[in-house]
Amino acid sequence: MNFGPNNLHGVIRKLVSRMNLSQDEITQTINLILQGEASEAYIASFLVALTMKGESTDEIRTILQIVKKYAIRIAPQVNGCLIDNCGTGGDIINSFNISTASAIIASSAGTKIAKHGNRSVSGLCGSADFMEYIGMDLNRPVQDISAAIEHTGIGFLYAPKFHPAMQNVTSARRTIGIRTIFNILGPLSNPCTNLFGQLVGVSEPKLLKTMALVMQNSDIQEVMLVHALDGFDELSNTCENIITWIIGKEIKNIRLHPRDVNIELAKSENLIIRSKEDSVRDTLQVIYGVSTKEKQDIAVLNASAALVVGKVAVDFKEGVEIAREVIKAGRAQKKLLELIQRCGRKDMLRAAEKKFLT
Repeated sequence: MNFGPNNLHGVIRKLVSRMNLSQDEITQTINLILQGEASEAYIASFLVALTMKGESTDEIRTILQIVKKYAIRIAPQVNGCLIDNCGTGGDIINSFNISTASAIIASSAGTKIAKHGNRSVSGLCGSADFMEYIGMDLNRPVQDISAAIEHTGIGFLYAPKFHPAMQNVTSARRTIGIRTIFNILGPLSNPCTNLFGQLVGVSEPKLLKTMALVMQNSDIQEVMLVHALDGFDELSNTCENIITWIIGKEIKNIRLHPRDVNIELAKSENLIIRSKEDSVRDTLQVIYGVSTKEKQDIAVLNASAALVVGKVAVDFKEGVEIAREVIKAGRAQKKLLELIQRCGRKDMLRAAEKKFLT
């Protein structure tokens, strides 16, 4: 069958009827969308309808495979395990850039990080918004990003740079402003072909099993999916956390309470930000070791998970100790400077330091 734009309405009707799409329907639809042959109105309708129905494992797996085919791929050569840490977003909790801060901290402790990120769609400040504010050149050639990972142990992979076809869905995503399939795919579609592991924050507990099944048969050796019981798409120091851990093909489920790793319980209101500048300030202060204890602790907790996945720490408790040590020693601050010097403007970082740290 010659599948064209006219067939897209039938796909919408099927989704509205709470029916899963066939592999051919999802393949043809996503190809048309990523090739720019679907209208913004259709894309928005498709995304909302798919979200309302609930994405099946097969649908997510098929779309992920297609998205990766359109990506620009790299293979940074590093000693050790190359990992990514990223959240799905859509948790409706406005926190600072926890995953970005924890990536810098974990990298300063020896974990090799290919940090995949984007601007915020539904929140106040995405990882790319933060990185750009402090001087990162988001349009840096992809070979420079690969070199940064090889020489400094961390690089920031700006999603639109590596996934140019995704520009065809950006406007529709901004228009609807809710969590969609692309929030799920974002953390899973890192363009590095030699990625060993991933730490993925999940905004909805029902997605843990679905995403685990998607990643169980992927090329990634280790995937840690995390969700905080009070709604964070991160490990949280405010409550118990659910972890679905895929090692090889085995899936195991564990619970992690902050007290298990010598972290005191915090109140979620002490982690909230109200503006982009709040997020930049808090993220920098965490990396530089001058933030409030609650914000420092949540970043340390997530850095510990990255250290475990990256095989630098044997468990979360050791990861917390290592993360605290590198912050105190100024190594996280130094790592951020190294990254910006290689891939951005040091003067912008210095300006942000002057504004938020003095």
